[in-house]
Amino acid sequence: MAEASEPVVVVGLQSGHVAAVVEVAAQIAHRFNGSLVCVTIDPSLLSVGTRSDGSEMIEAIDPDAGESTPQGLSEADVAAIHDLAARSHVEVEHLTQVGDPARVLASVAEERHAELIVVGTRTGRHRVAEFFNGSVAARLTHQQHRPVLVVPTDPVGFDDPLPWDAA
Repeated sequence: MAEASEPVVVVGLQSGHVAAVVEVAAQIAHRFNGSLVCVTIDPSLLSVGTRSDGSEMIEAIDPDAGESTPQGLSEADVAAIHDLAARSHVEVEHLTQVGDPARVLASVAEERHAELIVVGTRTGRHRVAEFFNGSVAARLTHQQHRPVLVVPTDPVGFDDPLPWDAA
């Protein structure tokens, strides 16, 4: 009988909001005796194919941008990921991807046979755009079959205006 692989928790991360999301995801992975696959996605770039050597061809959505190197997390954020994973005694892998965040997270989760996808909420001015354009978490919950856990990164109080009311 083939031995089952360890459970995987896929984590979608954005710069500046790593600690809260990874801390929760690492605790869950620890309870599953699993590992984390932390994914940072640069939505300003798209994968347009694969070269003969297997490397990915990446282009900017905006042809005037000229930059085709995916923007990942800062060194401080990467260090925080590894520190939080070590404190929870879980293995961690970090990927930097390009494209539509919901599609990328769903694809990584499918490839890794993930038990769960964990994402954080967006903060500040991004909240209003997220409300109208559809959040990554909302799209994931409707477009793939894995459970999605949304970690609040900057919650408002019950008496405070909601992000889309405060604009």
